[in-house]
Amino acid sequence: MRRVTISVLLMAAWPMAGCRESASLADAAHAKAEVALKVETLSIVARPVPQFITLTGSLAANRSSQVASDGTGKVTQTFVERGTLVTAGAPLLKLDARTANISAAEAKAGVQAARVQADRAKRDCARAKELLDQSAINQAEFDRMTADCQGTAAQAEAALAREDMASKAVGDAIIRAPFAGIVDQRNVDVGEYVHAGNPVATVVEIDPLRLQLTVPETYVGKVSEGQKVEFEVAAYPDETKFQASVKYVGAAMRTQSRDLVVEALVENKGGKLRPGMFAVAHLTIGELNQPVVPLAAIRQDSDLARAFTIHDGHAEEHLVQLGRRMGSDIVIVSGLKVGDKIVARLTDDVRDGVKVE
Repeated sequence: MRRVTISVLLMAAWPMAGCRESASLADAAHAKAEVALKVETLSIVARPVPQFITLTGSLAANRSSQVASDGTGKVTQTFVERGTLVTAGAPLLKLDARTANISAAEAKAGVQAARVQADRAKRDCARAKELLDQSAINQAEFDRMTADCQGTAAQAEAALAREDMASKAVGDAIIRAPFAGIVDQRNVDVGEYVHAGNPVATVVEIDPLRLQLTVPETYVGKVSEGQKVEFEVAAYPDETKFQASVKYVGAAMRTQSRDLVVEALVENKGGKLRPGMFAVAHLTIGELNQPVVPLAAIRQDSDLARAFTIHDGHAEEHLVQLGRRMGSDIVIVSGLKVGDKIVARLTDDVRDGVKVE
C-alpha cells in the first residue's frame, strides 16, 4: 500500500516540475528578447545626385573606309583577314607589280635620255647667244634655236613626270590601310584581278567609337557638347558602366520621328566594344540634392527593399524605393527623408520592433 502511494505522489509531481521548467524557459527567452541590440546608426543627409535621361542607341565606328585599289593587276598576296588589327599604312594585299616595274625602268631610262638632250640643248642655246652677239646669225635663227632648247627642256620635265607616274604604279601594287583600325571584311583573294577603283577591303576605326543616340524633342534643349554619358551593352552585363562624352549634336530634328541625333565619343583602348552594339545610355542633365544611404543599410528581398529607422529605442521597418547606385551608397527615392536616424549596417538580428541601442 505504501509503494502505491509513493508512486502516485511522484506521478503528480512530474507535471508540476515540467510547468516550472517551461515557465523558467519562457522567462529566460523574454529576458533575452528585452536585451538591447547594439547597432551602428547614422542620420540621413542629402547629397548632389546627377540627374539623367535614359536613351537608346548603338555604337558606330569613328571612321569606316572601303579601301579601293589605285593600281591594276592580279592579287599575288594577302596580309589580313577579318578581324585583323592594323596600323596606319599597314599592307593589306599585294598586286602583281612586274608590268609596273618594267614601265618604271623604261621611264627611268627616258629621263636619262631627256636629261642628255636637255643639257645639249642648253649648251646650243648658249652658243647661239654668243653667235647672235657676234652677228654670226640673225635674230630669226636665234629664236628658232631658243625654241628648240625650250622644247627639249619641256620634254625632260615630261619624262620626269612619267617616271613619277611609273614609280607611283609600283607603289600602288601594295594596298595599305588608310588609318589604324580593324579589318571588317576582305573582298578579294589571291589570283583575282583588280582594277583601279575596286574596293578590296573594309577597315573600321574602333578607338574611339561613336555612340549614336536619339534624343526626344522634349529633351533637346538640355543636350549640349561636352555632357557626360554612361551606357551599358548586353555583351558585358556585369561590367561597370562605360563612359562617353557628347561631341557632335545634329543640326536638325528628324521629321518623322521628331528626335535629334547626337554622337558621343567613347574611348576603346582595349577593343572590347565593337561597332553595331546596342546601348542603353544615361545622359546627365544636371544635379539634384537627394537622400543617400550606405548599401549596407538596405535589406533587399526579391523586389522589395527595406531600411530600419530608430524610434523610441526600437527598430522600425520601412519599405523604400531605391534610385541609382553611387559607389558604396545608394539614393533613396521614397520611404525615408533627410534627418531620419537609421541602422547603418544591418545584420540578421535587426528586425521590426527589436530593441536597439
